[in-house]
Amino acid sequence: MSATLVTGAAPIGSDTHPSWDRGSTVAEAAEAPHWFAIWTRSQCETIVEDQLTRKRFEIFLPRVRVPSRRRDRHVVLSQPLFPGYVFVHVAPSRKAYIDVASTDGVVRMIGEKWDSPYPIPDEEVDSVRRIIQSGERVGAVPWIRIGDRVRVIAGALAGLEGFVQAWRAGRATFVVSLDLLQRSVGVEVPADVVERI
Repeated sequence: MSATLVTGAAPIGSDTHPSWDRGSTVAEAAEAPHWFAIWTRSQCETIVEDQLTRKRFEIFLPRVRVPSRRRDRHVVLSQPLFPGYVFVHVAPSRKAYIDVASTDGVVRMIGEKWDSPYPIPDEEVDSVRRIIQSGERVGAVPWIRIGDRVRVIAGALAGLEGFVQAWRAGRATFVVSLDLLQRSVGVEVPADVVERI
């Protein structure tokens, strides 16, 4: 589900913007897309994902499989890992902001104001993507800022860095935090595959 943003001409007016890439020109900023978080209305994540994909944006909506009980049966639902948030990979520009903000279900891009959204490091988004794709039991956990920083040294998640939230019966809950959203994603791994950094 990958697409790229098709942009038109540079924004009218000055060819520089102080809040994008710390003084770089608009042309340079257009060549440097970043991940940004989009805050959505309640339960509109999939609608926003579909509409922005149709607008040719690269979107990432991490989903987890959650068991749910219905009246007469048990089902497994696919739900957003971070309810209320969708990630977009785009070079910051006025046109891109307007295209995103005018999408049904979007509240706003996370940032101080329209022209200075907060970028999310590629490594954090890639880490969440790898955890989701690992096939392990995944779930959102409270935002973590304390604990030992560790690196996974074996298995599908080898090389990822994060924090250990808990140790139980020879297994560790390995956590990667998205500082901007103050959210984290955790996965349980054997305790012997993590090493302290």
